[in-house]
Amino acid sequence: MSISKIKATIRFSGLIILVLAGFLAYMNLRTADPILPGWEDYEQSRFEDLMQRSEPVLVEIYASWCPTCLLQHKAFETLHEENRAPMIRAIRVDFDRDQAFIHANGFQSTGLLVLFKNGKEVARASGLVTPEKILNFLDAQGIPSTSGA
Repeated sequence: MSISKIKATIRFSGLIILVLAGFLAYMNLRTADPILPGWEDYEQSRFEDLMQRSEPVLVEIYASWCPTCLLQHKAFETLHEENRAPMIRAIRVDFDRDQAFIHANGFQSTGLLVLFKNGKEVARASGLVTPEKILNFLDAQGIPSTSGA
């Protein structure tokens, strides 16, 4: 291999490393997405109160550095803007901040949607990053959207 090919390979590799490092820095330093209308940030006493009720509760395991969470948030924003938001109480759990909840429930990843009914987990799914995937997941659990779609 010639010296010029080696230099080109090193430059290209350096560029890839720089781009990846920049992306990781951005995802770790960016602020959390604003909470959506109708959603609540996790608080232990509030969650325990909701678990005593018969209404279903959707929990999102979220982190500001999570690319899946960012896409999921945008999908929920789209649903809200299009008046197709799910008709359900929703709680956002911060993966980094709410470690006691994360460990108590055995959650090991972000970008996770978890449905609780009557105080128990009944379904969970990850990677639901489009409005349709979110609605399909909830519809399969009997949760309608605002428009009934």
